Amino acid sequence: MSTAGMDTAWDNPLRDPRDRRLPRIAGPSGLVIFGVTGDLSRKKLMPAVYDLANRGLLPPGFSLVGFARRDWEDQDFAQVVHDAVREHARTPFREEVWQQLAEGMRFIPGDFDDDSAFKQLRDAVEELDHSRGTGGNFAFYLSVPPKFFPKVVEQLKKHGLANAPDGSWRRAVIEKPFGHDLSSAQELNAIVHDVFEPDQVFRIDHYLGKETVQNILALRFANQMFEPIWNRSYVDHIQITMAEDIGIGGRAGYYDGIGSARDVIQNHLLQLMALTAMESPPPSTRPRCSPRS
Repeated sequence: MSTAGMDTAWDNPLRDPRDRRLPRIAGPSGLVIFGVTGDLSRKKLMPAVYDLANRGLLPPGFSLVGFARRDWEDQDFAQVVHDAVREHARTPFREEVWQQLAEGMRFIPGDFDDDSAFKQLRDAVEELDHSRGTGGNFAFYLSVPPKFFPKVVEQLKKHGLANAPDGSWRRAVIEKPFGHDLSSAQELNAIVHDVFEPDQVFRIDHYLGKETVQNILALRFANQMFEPIWNRSYVDHIQITMAEDIGIGGRAGYYDGIGSARDVIQNHLLQLMALTAMESPPPSTRPRCSPRS
């Protein structure tokens, strides 16, 4: 059978038509990372930014601003990003990509209650709008211990960083855990929404971005081999193992305040359990693998 002239491309069976995420080239924008010297930032965030640039998915003027309690200059920060990218990026290192990315890097030293540091941050954002063409579009990533979430958000409001110029946008990205119980989560929610509108806030768990996690639903419900037998009649028991090849490292202070149970069990591992053991979606919403007509 001839396939000449046929479109053989396949739809992603899990893609919602409203989903506007990449792959597409982002518009003019910048990213501010609070707690940029932490483990998450060095191993996940900065390498991921480089990978996006390496795949051509970031605009030429994209800017990366780090905020932390280190007495660094911009070039010191760039070297830290360089080392993190070299060690943890998933795509090959290319000097021309790195140089373009490094030109838009800035570092702001200071504590979260330091008004002068946030004034420096505001000046850096305005300077990048002019020199890099970020268009007033900035996302603020709070890669910090949860106890600092309210202070950082309030400082963004106090210094006018949460307010976008006309035609631009501002976003806040907040990592888990969000509060330590219902009342603290509700209190934090009120503080955040006093500064940002609901559609400006992204509460995320980076674990859900892992390909293995994302593929569980497709493996279960779009796979004709496993779907009929993935149920209590055929599955005896389930074991979920989370193994790391690193120790506590520099995370001792974080674990002392948060605890490993709240860090991984109530979110990472329960999410995996839910995806593994959830009921089958209604037929009308199940993933379908079908070629485009």
